[in-house]
Amino acid sequence: MKKALLVAIAAATVPGTAMAELTVDTYGSLRAQTEIVSTDVKDNGDYVGIRDAYSRFGMSASMPLSNGTTLGAKIEVPFNTQQLKAEDPSYFEGFYKDNSSPRVAKLTASGDWGSVAAGMQWLAYYNNVAYPVDYFSSFYSGFATHATFRREAVTYTTPNMSGFSFTASAVDMVDGDGDYLDSAQYAGSYSNNGFTVALGYQDEYGANDTTIMGLSAAYTTGPWRFAGKVETAEDNTAANEATLYNVYGSYTMGNYTFKAHYANGDDDNVVGAAFFQGDSFHLGADYQYTKNLKVFIEYFQEEKAYAIYTENSDSWDVLGGFGNEVNGSAVAVGARYDF
Repeated sequence: MKKALLVAIAAATVPGTAMAELTVDTYGSLRAQTEIVSTDVKDNGDYVGIRDAYSRFGMSASMPLSNGTTLGAKIEVPFNTQQLKAEDPSYFEGFYKDNSSPRVAKLTASGDWGSVAAGMQWLAYYNNVAYPVDYFSSFYSGFATHATFRREAVTYTTPNMSGFSFTASAVDMVDGDGDYLDSAQYAGSYSNNGFTVALGYQDEYGANDTTIMGLSAAYTTGPWRFAGKVETAEDNTAANEATLYNVYGSYTMGNYTFKAHYANGDDDNVVGAAFFQGDSFHLGADYQYTKNLKVFIEYFQEEKAYAIYTENSDSWDVLGGFGNEVNGSAVAVGARYDF
């Protein structure tokens, strides 16, 4: 249950303000699925099991100042319902620092001058390029991208200027490489009458000399929503380049939302680059049972092994071996409860 705490703070504690109210909210989201998983490879570990779908608990605080600026803070921790541990169920966070680290831990300030965020946060490139097609409810949502979801960063976003917005971010992409904030991300978007187009660029100039560029577009009209993106990643050291294409569509009818997604990875120059997944397909239906409770059923298929894990995995353990062409598939039935 969300709770709010209002605290009056004397002007002397915040220079330049007459009075400020601190609002603190707590929240949570429990998400889990039962799934039937299989591949084309004989005796490859097909199973029926349970998997977490990114459950989390969090707390946020905001304090508006009389000069028009609002200060904020947020911390959000993962919870793997399958393992009953405070950890990321994809185990990707373990490649950065620690898999039990907070999903989000940031300080913010915003006003008519724009906004600034510092700390662990969702990244500008993901928000503008990958998120428009990351709309499914199961564990398998969002894998077909070059984007990194969250990292420690310092980010500035301009105010909305007649539909245009721009973001610049210094990102710590690789921990322990000797350089803190070892990458730069830039993004720009334009929105008008249900249509949004965005461009994102990442320059990783630390241990991995890689550049990524992506273009996304989304359009919502009535019950329909359509989105697509194209991304190209280039390894400047090995002169490898690979492109990823995504298209997404959904239709809402009452409490039901029906979804479809297709992704294709052109990895001719990068042998075994499984995060492109070759061809991947995703179909799903959500039913908003109450304001807080959603149930879903989805079908996911990937040509190359990447997003489908082994049964009861307690680490990053891909079913069929990372990058192998196993034609894995999963049918997931699950629920999400927000509070």
